[in-house]
Amino acid sequence: MKLSIVSYLDKDTTEIVRKWQHELSAITGSVAAVVSWEPHVTIGDGVEVSEPEIPGLLANLRKVTALNSSFPLRLSGIGTFDSRPIGRGETSTPYVIYLVVTQNDALLHLVRDIAEATNGYQKWYRMHVPYTPHVTLAFRDLDKPGYEKGLAYLSGKSFDVTTEVHHIALVEKLENNDLEYTRLSLAKD
Repeated sequence: MKLSIVSYLDKDTTEIVRKWQHELSAITGSVAAVVSWEPHVTIGDGVEVSEPEIPGLLANLRKVTALNSSFPLRLSGIGTFDSRPIGRGETSTPYVIYLVVTQNDALLHLVRDIAEATNGYQKWYRMHVPYTPHVTLAFRDLDKPGYEKGLAYLSGKSFDVTTEVHHIALVEKLENNDLEYTRLSLAKD
């Protein structure tokens, strides 16, 4: 089982991001971000586990959630990759258009704790190095002409919103989409 480790955006921020994703999809022809994922921030490398390994993984991640409290996260600005890291067995173009996530100590601490908790597991996907937290607007089926159209459309546009990270979600990588497997809440203040 291939699992991604993410945190989904809150409802209000998801609605705003979905609007941008749909606009970009119409302009670029890229539909993957709209049909295969809910808006999220990736907070750990993707792990590949067998069914017997799942209880151990969940126990490790519950320790992480007990040590980390919810925290605000600012999404501000637009960024791109033209060399997206592609997971083992994944079909994707290298192009990505995303919202920039402003790093803060709480986010970096959570990411570090997740890395330690998943250290002994096979990785099917590795996050961009250096860690570049982001919320994807278009990817996977975004070709170069669509990428260029998307950049032209977004030129001069601004984005600035704050959301809250309050959970870790494990998302199973399936052939045509990605499906939430489980969600673990972070400790509250």
